[in-house]
Amino acid sequence: MGATVKVKITKIKLADPLMGSSLLRWCFCCIMIFLVYAPGWNGPFVFDDQLNILENPNVPIHELTEQNIIRSALSNESGPLKRVIPALSFGLNYYFADGFKSVHFKLFNIAVHSINSGLVFWLLTLLWPCFAKADWAKQSRLSNPRLAFATSGTLIWALHAFLLTSVLYVVQRMTSMAAMFMLMGVCIYIVGRLSLEEQPAKGLWLMCLGLVAGTVLGAACKENAVLLPVYIGVLEFTLLSQLNSKQQTLTKVRWFFIIFVGLPILGGLFYWFQHPSFITGGYSGRPFTFIERVLTEPRVLWFYLSMIIIPDIQTMGLFHDDFPLSSDLLSIWTTLPSIIGIAVLLTLSVIWRRRFPIFAFAILWFLVGHSLESTVFPLEIIHEHRNYLPALGPLLALSYLLLFALPCKMPNPVRIGLVSIIIVCLGFSTFNRAQYWSSESALIESLANNHPDSPSSQYLRGEILRKREKDFEGSYAYYLRAAELSPEEAGFLISLSMVTPKSFSQIENQLGSLQLARADYIENIIHKKPMGAWGIRALDVAIKCVMSGNERCLSKANDVASWLQALIDKPGGKSAHRYYSFVHLFAIQMKTSNYSAALITADAGLKMNPINPRFGLMQAHALIGLKRLDESMTLLTSIQHSSAGRIKKYAQRMTQLKMAIATIRRQQLDKAPN
Repeated sequence: MGATVKVKITKIKLADPLMGSSLLRWCFCCIMIFLVYAPGWNGPFVFDDQLNILENPNVPIHELTEQNIIRSALSNESGPLKRVIPALSFGLNYYFADGFKSVHFKLFNIAVHSINSGLVFWLLTLLWPCFAKADWAKQSRLSNPRLAFATSGTLIWALHAFLLTSVLYVVQRMTSMAAMFMLMGVCIYIVGRLSLEEQPAKGLWLMCLGLVAGTVLGAACKENAVLLPVYIGVLEFTLLSQLNSKQQTLTKVRWFFIIFVGLPILGGLFYWFQHPSFITGGYSGRPFTFIERVLTEPRVLWFYLSMIIIPDIQTMGLFHDDFPLSSDLLSIWTTLPSIIGIAVLLTLSVIWRRRFPIFAFAILWFLVGHSLESTVFPLEIIHEHRNYLPALGPLLALSYLLLFALPCKMPNPVRIGLVSIIIVCLGFSTFNRAQYWSSESALIESLANNHPDSPSSQYLRGEILRKREKDFEGSYAYYLRAAELSPEEAGFLISLSMVTPKSFSQIENQLGSLQLARADYIENIIHKKPMGAWGIRALDVAIKCVMSGNERCLSKANDVASWLQALIDKPGGKSAHRYYSFVHLFAIQMKTSNYSAALITADAGLKMNPINPRFGLMQAHALIGLKRLDESMTLLTSIQHSSAGRIKKYAQRMTQLKMAIATIRRQQLDKAPN
């Protein structure tokens, strides 16, 4: 029996799965992928795409120079490694598309997903000897069960609607590219592992290459690629343990994992115990506590599994902030059963790893994939793109069951037909969901309709009505709904206030909901509660509206100024937020001709950061507004003689201010009596 397995392994190792009929099948998979995602080819940039790509000045590459390439690669601020590979790909997309044309970015994402489907196909062909040892597979009457399993497993994963946000959400290229390098690393590892007995040196070298290169390159896309060694550990613990390996080979594998998995995990735990604030400190800026997250995540995992097994595109969405938090074991009745259920699955997967290795693989692969983003770390509670690679475990088990667990007497055409129908249904579901992503208005409207209790979805629907359709009255209802659902989210409150007519102030004391639009209430929220991305975004929109001179917005100028002042005075606030607030508060005060207040703001900014010449230039500008021209000129001369005077942008601003002084003086001379 052992000799037979070795022969099969050698054939798989030497044969290239992307040749001949395998290559044709993968090409068919790619065609299917591009077709089901076709409605989203010309879809919009959304949400985080704005901040990370469109509004990031360091992303675009106008010329292929070393300096531009490095700047683009380092343009992203997410994570300690800056996710340099996807960041650079955004810049290259811009360069070859000659601008931010969404179709080029979307097609690149779909191409990455297609490459990943090829890697999944390769992975399944490499793992087939492990799957083939199960009783159901042994009884199969399929002419080529290896190719049938690889094809069905790849299509079920690649066409699944739950993975759509990792494909059509441009910024989530970080997730799919990390998965690409991780899958590549897994495949190279398995090739080395299968040759370990016959060619030990080559086998160990390939195992090390796959694990190290896959982890490093994957982590350069997204930090959760550090889980690759644990993913590979799951394969060894479940599927690869089914192979008939010599004791000497197993000893080498054990030492390999002690070095590459055991020691790093111990090091990470040691660091965590020495620096507990590494995790707990991040909760200060979150609307949930450590306990709430830990108790809620088991329910989230069951939600993920339900969407993987029975996909429902109306339940899926870009935001799931309508998912209720578990404050204790009894606040939501499913909390305790969810925790027990996860514990039972984990226990059974360990106990049954030899009896039911495919079940153990599916569960452990899924749980390992969520061990960073769905446990104790202070990240958002729920995001669909986190399932891009973890979903592979349950879906491969599902594919196996469909092909081999059905009655063995079932005719092969019926068996293949049933699997084909399921694949077509999955593809049709993804095609329908991709239609939501065909335009920004279609996407946001679907989110608002499918998630009426999601404050983010309601807020974005209001944004579309206000910004695109100029329907201030229509947007008011959605902003109000978002604010009522999340009354401590400053962004929703700011947007609500900006579209609330002044006439409503006469009845606001009678309607509690209108209290949410009061400037003083919002000021208090900004001062006391964490200021997140929604808050900065809404504040930025309000500032731009005021600065545009829009009459409706100018009437809110004092309110916006009070919110900026609250952000400046916020205890423990971020220095970047303070700098942002000083600059824009000054701009609004100058816009409304409140020059004395503008000078006070500039003075306060200079005290906060004495070495920043921008605040000195702001002082000079305010002095010009107050007609204190000599003082302004003296200040400008002082800045000019400093090191800041040699910086181009500051030199240009000084020239503008001096020209303004000269113009005012000429006007004064013209008005002076002869």
